[in-house]
Amino acid sequence: MVEQKNIASPQLENDEDEIDLIELAGSFFRVAKKVWWLFVLLAVVGIGGLALAMNLLVQPQYRCEAAFTVSTGSNNGFDGSVSAADQIATTFPYILESDYFNSVLLETLGVEELNGTIRAETVPNSNMVTLQADAPTAEEARSMLDAAMSVYPQVARFVLGSIEFHLLDTVETPTEPYNVLSPVQILVFGGAGGLLLAAGIVLLMAMFNNTLKTTEDMEKISRVEYLGALPEVHQKARKNSNAARYISALDPRSTHGFRESVRALDARLQASMQEQQAKTLLVTSSAPGEGRSTVAINLAEQLAQHGNRVLLVDMDLRSQQDARLLGCGNGMTAEEVLNSKDQADLRFVRKLKHRGIYFWGGKQPAVKPVRTLTSRALRKILDGLRNQVDYIILDTPPCGLYQDAAILADWADAVLFVVRYDRVTASEVSAALSLLDNRKAAVLGYIFNNYPQTHGGYGYGYGRYGYGSKYGYGSYGSKYSELPEEEALEYDPAFKDL
Repeated sequence: MVEQKNIASPQLENDEDEIDLIELAGSFFRVAKKVWWLFVLLAVVGIGGLALAMNLLVQPQYRCEAAFTVSTGSNNGFDGSVSAADQIATTFPYILESDYFNSVLLETLGVEELNGTIRAETVPNSNMVTLQADAPTAEEARSMLDAAMSVYPQVARFVLGSIEFHLLDTVETPTEPYNVLSPVQILVFGGAGGLLLAAGIVLLMAMFNNTLKTTEDMEKISRVEYLGALPEVHQKARKNSNAARYISALDPRSTHGFRESVRALDARLQASMQEQQAKTLLVTSSAPGEGRSTVAINLAEQLAQHGNRVLLVDMDLRSQQDARLLGCGNGMTAEEVLNSKDQADLRFVRKLKHRGIYFWGGKQPAVKPVRTLTSRALRKILDGLRNQVDYIILDTPPCGLYQDAAILADWADAVLFVVRYDRVTASEVSAALSLLDNRKAAVLGYIFNNYPQTHGGYGYGYGRYGYGSKYGYGSYGSKYSELPEEEALEYDPAFKDL
């Protein structure tokens, strides 16, 4: 039996980790890929919010403006020279803001209060002036501008003498408000604002993301040994939705990187098991979707390549998936075997001749999985099977969710813990490993699954390195991974009745 160690004791560190910008960028894009809907949602919210703000908070304003030059009578010494222009530029705004000008303007417009604003801008060292009138309607803006241009010479004569306005361009009545965004502008600015907000949220999520991505991350929460990494893989969509979806290192269509990573993991794991005289290996993880079944199947296939008699048992009684992944049709689950009349008949163990392994599993979820796993009858069957094979691989549910793996760990010799890269948090893994602590089976080590290209390197490596490519495996099917039942199954008479 393997010597058990304390696997869940954290190592406290006071040193702050430096921010790896490359890792942060990679984490940003991974998080963004997971929450892509956030960008769409906030872009829509930004567009809708900006449109609503325009309608409720912004009062449309129309602007009518005129550009002109100002000249004065020569009898007062103002003839358009630079000195005269400076004096006009200095006095023009003050006259425009005077009470006298305002009273005359209101009288000309025939109103008691100005429903808008009038302002002027002068060009330094020139007699050029731009007069602007803003109002809620285009007609009001045009009326205010016309009145101001007619009233100003009358008011200004007391200061500047006789002056004349010379328009530089035709004054036009505005057709659209100047302070309201167009539909296209609302789409652009609102959408851009929403995307920027989403990017900021994703950046914060990436910065505070505590999912496990490196061996250093694992060292902070556990003393479990690192055994290697399997690369991230991609499969093309398949026409048959019920088809097997696992990647096999025995399939020649899988890439060299994936095959070598599995072989390296098999070599190190087999050496550890032989050193500890372990025959039964329990494969588990902390959460669903970490590739536990794919790892278990590939390890069983690799061990069988060395001439070993290897039995793969689907002990995820709550969700039997291995039979579907292997494409080997219906079989009997552990609960069905225990409920059968003849438990000693080992015909529920089937040989998958194209993969070289023996398999026990079915499709029906168990009604009482805990009762089945704790039964003496099941332990008797497993003990009998242990005597007839070289290795037994138990594919179990995530131990972070159910106690199934912990129950079986008291029967198994060793445990392999699967950690999917950037999928589970440190607290989830720590809690799962705590459930395996003090069990009879020792955790031999852990592997990173679905390791990305981020750091380059090799699948069987150390530290921050995993096998570094994204592989497109094509469409898995044909006669390798979707064998008809009559080809895939073969009862092996070498299994004798218990």
